[in-house]
Amino acid sequence: MGKETGLDRNRLFPVTKEGIFLAHAAVAPISGPAQDAIANWSEAAVQGRQEGEEVWRRVKKTREVASLFLGCDWDEVSLLGPTALGLGLVALGLDWKEGDEVIYDPLDYPANVYPWRDLAKRGVRAVPIVRQPGQEIRWSTILPIITKKTKLVTLATAHYLSGCMPELAVIGPELKARKILLCLDGIQTLGVVPTDWAEADFLAADAHKWMLGPVGAGVLMVRRRVWERMWPPLLGSWNVHSPDFLAQPKIVMEEGGRRYEPGSLNLPGIEGMRASLELLEGLGRKKTAEYVLGLAGQIREGAQRAGFTIYGEGENPRPITSLWEPKGGWGEAAQRLEKAKIRVSWRKEHGGKMLLRVSPHVSNVADEVDEFLKVLGRAG
Repeated sequence: MGKETGLDRNRLFPVTKEGIFLAHAAVAPISGPAQDAIANWSEAAVQGRQEGEEVWRRVKKTREVASLFLGCDWDEVSLLGPTALGLGLVALGLDWKEGDEVIYDPLDYPANVYPWRDLAKRGVRAVPIVRQPGQEIRWSTILPIITKKTKLVTLATAHYLSGCMPELAVIGPELKARKILLCLDGIQTLGVVPTDWAEADFLAADAHKWMLGPVGAGVLMVRRRVWERMWPPLLGSWNVHSPDFLAQPKIVMEEGGRRYEPGSLNLPGIEGMRASLELLEGLGRKKTAEYVLGLAGQIREGAQRAGFTIYGEGENPRPITSLWEPKGGWGEAAQRLEKAKIRVSWRKEHGGKMLLRVSPHVSNVADEVDEFLKVLGRAG
């Protein structure tokens, strides 16, 4: 995006000085503004000012800018990471009754699988979505397993291997019409493609991927409409009203996003996350999505021309492209990519084969995609 917009890529995205980074679906590099924000916080911290009015002002700004990406009110944003923590709080805090059912995807990332299976100890039945690896999740995939006992459906906004995004434009309204809750693992879309689904009651995402923030910072969205249905399972002085840090005889929850934040916040992580989100907001959410999906499409077209097979069905745009392992394996291609300082991520699919996963971001340019495809070569 640098050439097209005149951006100073080296300053905004320092990783561009080190080679070609195409692994944003894994652990992405933080942005230059995030680095500066964390450094500024650290400089104040060594002077004994880890907290203070200015810090709390920036914490509020973080909630506000995150809410723009989430399509919610700023006080519906809790500043909690990692993703597993947010999803776990939803699983533990909801007003479950014995016999309730939750629909989940057993092929999803473990953070969005284990919390729901673990609810069996509370008499909740975890109902798995039945699909083949790489198959898209549509409303027709979910409808057959919905019953009168279905309380919640939990999905990833994009699958971590295929990049396929579920049919949320249909699934969301259908669930809402049936008064079924919707929880989303948004880590593979938040910051790169629209994630502001009005029907979503909950969403959790860590900052270390498409948000270009540090690990351990993140967001948990809990809509105001479900606050009374999700009691905070972790309590402390930050989310329970405790004037003068004195425990009170009655538990009264704080308002807004603090409701689900029990104790001290990850302030340096939040500073970095805020700075990167402000950068992405300044570049334009819609423009960023169109640009990145365009690069991803360029990758898929070029890889297919070179004889590689794309993992995952469908032709819909997606931020992540995974390539099936060729007959000759990845050995030589992996060595060429490493030598050329092109960073991708490697992930095993559920059948045991190694996938080459490519995930460009706004920091990349079309010439880098061309270079990746040239170094990758042809399928063996």
